[in-house]
Amino acid sequence: MPFQFLLPLAAAAVYALGSILIKRALKEGATMDQSFHLTNLVLGLIFLPLLLFDSKEVPWNEIGKPMVMGITFFAGHWLTFVAIRRGDVSMVTPLMGTKVVFVAVAVVILTGKIPSFSLWVAAVLTTLGIFVMGLADLKGGSHVTFTVLVTLASALVFGVSDVLVSWWARGFGALGFLAIGSATVSICSLIMWMVQGAPRLHPGARAISWTGWGAIAISFQALAMGLALSFFKSATGINVVYASRGLWVIVFVVVFGKLLGNSEHHEGGRGFLWRIAGTILLTVAIVIAVMDRTQATGSG
Repeated sequence: MPFQFLLPLAAAAVYALGSILIKRALKEGATMDQSFHLTNLVLGLIFLPLLLFDSKEVPWNEIGKPMVMGITFFAGHWLTFVAIRRGDVSMVTPLMGTKVVFVAVAVVILTGKIPSFSLWVAAVLTTLGIFVMGLADLKGGSHVTFTVLVTLASALVFGVSDVLVSWWARGFGALGFLAIGSATVSICSLIMWMVQGAPRLHPGARAISWTGWGAIAISFQALAMGLALSFFKSATGINVVYASRGLWVIVFVVVFGKLLGNSEHHEGGRGFLWRIAGTILLTVAIVIAVMDRTQATGSG
């Protein structure tokens, strides 16, 4: 497997774990706002040291670029937390994989570069697999409909954010771009927190560890994805592999659900079986994307 795909593959697994931890924190009494703001603050702290390692001088006259990316990331992140609060992570996380299609379309619109036919096939298969995963859940009424719509909106916004990273980061200075963009996320979160009246951020003794570890997991997977998108020009292929987080979350729920306080695979019934069936299509899509990039690397 090309190295460029190892980062999104690892990020997918860590994201799946982080989303389950955040869901557990919400069950233990943490509010969505507490989990959201704390995660964004941890994100900024983890990314900020990247400024020290960037050999390229920061082009401050172009600081608007990482700030725009940070604002789009913040919006997508907030929508994701809304979806996780309302729905099962074993539905929300696979649906987030539709981001790969939004990325493919955004790449064409924003950069004019058309992904290969194989990557388009992988993107379509990813989307099909994701909807097979959530097929039974789509019959769940307005509650599920709201979750699905919010999740798709999040995937759309995150897709734009990913393309901006892939498009702008290397020219700006990848590490500085990621650091400033993530600092923007933290600043946006602080502004929202103050507008909300500066509510209490500590989620309580029962939820603090789940919230903290969830925030760390989400932040580190964002770092891995940011580096992959910044240094490798394959936003569509990277996101196809990243879509495996839907597969990872199902594995974690089944294998470690009891330990993590998650019983979705028992409560989901036939719907959970559809989610498992969808992973077959998702796996095929990932294999196609990896083979496409391997051949491109070998011929280039």
